[in-house]
Amino acid sequence: MGLCESCPAKAPPTERIIYTGPSAWITSSGFSTDTQWVAFMQTLLKRKGVLEPEDESASVTRKALVTKYADTIKTLKMTYINDASFHRPEHLMAAGRDRSNPKHWFWWDNGMEDMMGLPRENITMVQILMKPWLFNRAGRLANHDRQEPNVAELGPDDDKNYFAALQLTQDAYDALKEAPPKVGAGQAGHKLPGCPASGLSCADELAGISSALNTKYKDALDRWCAEYIDDADFICGQGGEVVMLNMAWQCNQDVAARLVSAVRGNKTVYLGLSASSMVAAKSMEMTGEIEPGWIEAFSAHSKYLHRGHFDATDLDGDGTAVNVLGALPLFESPLAMRPHYSAAWEAEVLRKNLEAEAECEKEAGIQIDNEVVAKSNDGVEAALKLLNTISAAANDQDNPVFVPLRNGRAFEVNFYSNPHKEVFYVRN
Repeated sequence: MGLCESCPAKAPPTERIIYTGPSAWITSSGFSTDTQWVAFMQTLLKRKGVLEPEDESASVTRKALVTKYADTIKTLKMTYINDASFHRPEHLMAAGRDRSNPKHWFWWDNGMEDMMGLPRENITMVQILMKPWLFNRAGRLANHDRQEPNVAELGPDDDKNYFAALQLTQDAYDALKEAPPKVGAGQAGHKLPGCPASGLSCADELAGISSALNTKYKDALDRWCAEYIDDADFICGQGGEVVMLNMAWQCNQDVAARLVSAVRGNKTVYLGLSASSMVAAKSMEMTGEIEPGWIEAFSAHSKYLHRGHFDATDLDGDGTAVNVLGALPLFESPLAMRPHYSAAWEAEVLRKNLEAEAECEKEAGIQIDNEVVAKSNDGVEAALKLLNTISAAANDQDNPVFVPLRNGRAFEVNFYSNPHKEVFYVRN
């Protein structure tokens, strides 16, 4: 992991080498500049083998690429994972997607249609909490498209039991959103809304049923993953409630592992936005959303985490608590995110990054530039430089590097092998 002498990261800063190996894009609020769109489009088009040499230039425009490569763009397939919005009121999500509203939010599907010319029929919007590989369901406004896996062998109680457990998470969420919040909702051993009769937390109740169904109907899950993960040109995750999104991935670790393997295996490219960026990193803890009672209700037990992607360092509780581990473990580097960054987070980010520096210096026996660490709470460039340095040390790092990502900023992550490493680049 990290920076090395032979790595393309040593290229001059004005020159971009378009990498067609495994990659991901991490953002706070989606792509906001034509430069970001161009870099992403160049990557996709070169991966398809159609990008002409003259269009690899930094001076090419988004509109020129959209026009010239329209035929190829019309063939691209996107899977859009929208679970971070699952528990929020549907009418608020619909209003936030309304392009006629000057304050509408960035949504990946709208952005791909408007800025790249991607046809809507090439986009499949899903929520993994709805198990689109298993259950037939009508579409839900601003949440997911119609799903028809037509699994004939479903047992008579599978649908009823699963959706009853899923409803408990909604009941707990609603109760914890009240003023004042009903702390204890959804928790183990309580009698408040969202508390299962089994005595488990609502997250553990859901995780147990969900994991059992994914095992029972593995063939159906594999068929869906082959089409919507392995065969997607790119997969986008939307923002929203990071705790709830992390729970969704905790409860569906077979799907998370398939996505991680598909990205690292260069079958598809992942794009994160806010919450969906945070859950792909080592920790999703630095958020204002973790209110009293949330982790107790919505963090599933670590026994559900996929041991192929979580090792002993992840699960030992040092550095990052197990209950705030990002449940879509895309990165092996000790990355953590602070999206929508502002000056209010500077002291906490610096404290965390000083802890990461101290651990790395002690265990790897190296000296990290103090100036880089001092600046790591102010800008993404310095934080990524610190992350690349600590990643290159390749020690069993417990304390992650928190990358401050303001709205409008993005970075690209390239995965290399022989030797294995992950390299992080800012994309303005």
